[in-house]
Formats: sequence, C-alpha cells, structure tokens
Amino acid sequence: MNVLILLCLMMLLVSCTNTKEKLILVQPPPIPAQLTADCPMPEIPEKVDWGGFPQLLADAMNSIAKCNLDKKAIREIEIERIKQ
Repeated sequence: MNVLILLCLMMLLVSCTNTKEKLILVQPPPIPAQLTADCPMPEIPEKVDWGGFPQLLADAMNSIAKCNLDKKAIREIEIERIKQ
C-alpha cells in the first residue's frame, strides 16, 4: 500500500516539471500628447509699465508650474514602465 501512495506522489512531482513559461511582450503605454506639447509662453505686451510686471511674472510662473507638472507626469509614466 505504501508503494502505491509513493507512486502517486511521484507522478504528481513529475507532472509539475513539464510546465513551460511563456513570456508575453507588453507594449508600454504611450505618453499622452498633452504632456509632450510645447509649454505656452506668456504674451509680453509692447508697452509694459511697472504696474504690469507683477501680472507678467505671475503668468510666467504659472506657465512654468504647468510645465513642471507635465514633466512630473512623464517621470511617473517612466517609473511605471521600469516596474513592469
């Protein structure tokens, strides 16, 4: 009886060795076009007085902040690609 049980267990072990691994290539997700688009430049009027400079500076800083968010999103996508 013990021999019969041992044979059954041995058959189970042998059947596990025939498992083949098959790698499936996965395409990385494309980077969205809005993230790679050029950053908008603030419009500089021809006549700027000292009172208009704070608004011009605020527009430039907003443009830079939006570009930095786009670059951060691209870095996050690249990190996800590396993890896969």
